[in-house]
Amino acid sequence: LLAYIAAGGYWLWITGWGGYAFLASIAVYTLFAILAERWTRSQRKLLPPIDWGVPSTFTPFDRQAWALVEEEAEKGDTIPADQLLEVDLYIETGRRLAQRLAAHYHPLSTNPIEHVPVVEILTSLELAAEDLVELCREIPGGDLVTYAHWKRAVQASTYLSRANEIYTYLLPLFQPMTGIVRLGTQKLMVQPAWRSMQQNLLRWFYRAFVNRLGFHLVELYSGRLAIGAEQYRRLTRRAARKQEAAEEGLRALVIAVVGARDAGKSLLIKALERQSETSLAAIRARLEAGGFEPDLADRLKEAVWVEVDGYTIHPGGESARDRQTRRAAVEVAVESDLLLLVLDGRREDFAPDTKFLAAWEQWFASHPGLEIPPALAVVTGADRLGPSGDGAPTRAATVQARVEAVRRALPKVVADVVAVGLGTDPPTGVTDRLLPALASLLHRADRVNLIRHLYHMSTRSKARRLLTQVGRQGRRLWEGLKSARRARSHPPDAQSA
Repeated sequence: LLAYIAAGGYWLWITGWGGYAFLASIAVYTLFAILAERWTRSQRKLLPPIDWGVPSTFTPFDRQAWALVEEEAEKGDTIPADQLLEVDLYIETGRRLAQRLAAHYHPLSTNPIEHVPVVEILTSLELAAEDLVELCREIPGGDLVTYAHWKRAVQASTYLSRANEIYTYLLPLFQPMTGIVRLGTQKLMVQPAWRSMQQNLLRWFYRAFVNRLGFHLVELYSGRLAIGAEQYRRLTRRAARKQEAAEEGLRALVIAVVGARDAGKSLLIKALERQSETSLAAIRARLEAGGFEPDLADRLKEAVWVEVDGYTIHPGGESARDRQTRRAAVEVAVESDLLLLVLDGRREDFAPDTKFLAAWEQWFASHPGLEIPPALAVVTGADRLGPSGDGAPTRAATVQARVEAVRRALPKVVADVVAVGLGTDPPTGVTDRLLPALASLLHRADRVNLIRHLYHMSTRSKARRLLTQVGRQGRRLWEGLKSARRARSHPPDAQSA
């Protein structure tokens, strides 16, 4: 290689083309350095993007585990480039990540990985490998590169860089002016840009490996992979969610309407059902404006409205019956995907409602495998609130003041407070305020519904799962025996005759 470079340089020198070749090489090196610098630092990535957003199936406890995955991926920026080519690095990284996540989910176990079913471990590896393959296929030629190709390419580029560097050092001895300029361009622009491009590709693959493996390890330890790879794919792929929802048992959204007795829950449900059946244009517009899928409005149209038995309240003080009815309301409300807390706008004390929300939140805090549903407070009686005499504020001001009072009294788990009037025809505030507010929470309710379904599937009785598998295999065996019996009773020769 050095002989070819020397011969080529000598030919350019004796023919008088050396100056032109020098100018052309400087221009090419400069262009390469500029483009490489832009490509490796531009916000518009040329490599396929890695999704570091919190997945839709993650609960708050899973989000803490996801932070461990992100921390592990950040270590890739400090690993030397030559180590990123070693297979042992990825094996050790996967082992370390699996142990850290296992300790997060089972902190009291000395070896938590031993208690995970082998089939579920294989499922997580299958899903992680599938995702990583899809990412690599987005790179042109990524499906053709072998590990040996990768190592040889890096070695070849190293040899070429060394040969080019030797030529750059020798050139000033024969052509001082052009050689010094070339040496400066090589050291200050070309070599840093080339090294950055190589390292960016290797570090991208390392981060993608940690991202996909960590995601499915979180799903593994949370128990959501007990349903198997095929069913998990169908339930978590958005494109197929609507088509597969019915046959996979994914229920319609359940919206619990809860509150104290005589707060107007029944009237509110009737108004919501009537408005949802007539027109969803406002909801679709709100969803589209928020960047969500307008088709989520259909989930609201198919939603199941559950009126929870109201809890009792006594102005003089709380009784045992009040506590008992509140606990009963919590037990029903925790099974919903979205919570509507109905409050009578004529009341001044909202402490019973605050206690209900506190108990509701506490239930989900003790069940980290589930996501707490979004909550919306509805103040009824807006059509009965108004001026009571000369100098009194207008009805709109009175209603707004009551809404602000409710917002201050309730905890932050309540996303919004909306006032409606159910004594008019049509009801006031339902179409223009309440339904759009519900629309902004539908994507969260849809996620809660999916997480709940995966949770129930993964926590099924092991004995029941075993009996189901035995029954499935028994049916296959029976069908095989019947097919063999039919084949013996109707041989092919008899049918052809």
